[in-house]
Amino acid sequence: MPTVIVEKDRCKGCTLCVDICPYDVLEMSKEINAKGYFFPFMKNPEACNGCRHCAIICPDTAIQVEVKGKVNERPKSLSETQVHYCPGCHHGIVHRLVAEAIDALNIQDRTVGIAPVGCSVLAYNYFNVDMHEASHGRAAAVATGIKRGRPDLIVFSYQGDGDLASIGMAETVHAANRGEKITVIFINNAIYGMTGGQMAPTTLVGQVATTCPLGRNPDLAGYPIRMCEMLKELKTPAYITRVAVYNAKTVMQAKQAIKKAFDYQVKGVCYSFVEVLSACPTGWGMNPPDASRWVEGSMVPYYPLGEFKTPEKGVVKETER
Repeated sequence: MPTVIVEKDRCKGCTLCVDICPYDVLEMSKEINAKGYFFPFMKNPEACNGCRHCAIICPDTAIQVEVKGKVNERPKSLSETQVHYCPGCHHGIVHRLVAEAIDALNIQDRTVGIAPVGCSVLAYNYFNVDMHEASHGRAAAVATGIKRGRPDLIVFSYQGDGDLASIGMAETVHAANRGEKITVIFINNAIYGMTGGQMAPTTLVGQVATTCPLGRNPDLAGYPIRMCEMLKELKTPAYITRVAVYNAKTVMQAKQAIKKAFDYQVKGVCYSFVEVLSACPTGWGMNPPDASRWVEGSMVPYYPLGEFKTPEKGVVKETER
């Protein structure tokens, strides 16, 4: 019988695992862990079929599933340090996917990551690779310098929407236009999460933020910037794609896209840009399951998922995505 193993003191009680389980196997305990959070347990162990949806969606890598003696392992390129993100934040999921891609391509010993300013400012604590901190918005410039100085290294930046699409817009566009052979992981959660929930370049029309309490007004603030759609218009060959991580299916699709982006760099092919639609439950004032559903119901219609450009095809037509 499959067994869900919960590292209870790593859990932040986000309930995403309970919400995603297709067989109602899990329930939140009435006990609390060392950090004061409730944690899940198997209330219906006989119903578990080992689908691992709970482990796939866990932002804190607090869940493992044992099936026939095999347990999903923590990526070697992800440190044991517990992430500081709010309960239900999708950053933790994307960290794991990046680490899994690095492991799968066996590039851990020559990978360098660039940590930004924003919620993921402490990313250097979470990856078991060399890391470099960049000034706000300058990750693409730092990545360019490292890659040009050491072309043998695999260099990636990990940036939020304020860092990349606001103060770092020029660096982002010009690095892509130059075709720098780096990998950019762009977290789009439609808000400034770390600094108090202000409107970001990606905040949706009508979406409430601390600096637009009545919702974003396009007459005053313009429309949300679609980074993939903008970058795909550059003539330089590139891999441009948008994914999400709000359920098990989208997480697995994101995993493949991130691995593909790193593989293009390993092969020296092109600049790669992976936009990940991500939930910010705290900044949005929602519980984590509702925030994940808001990504699907509100963000995806404006920010459609799929590949926008590949080095083989160039711009991908809507019918091909």
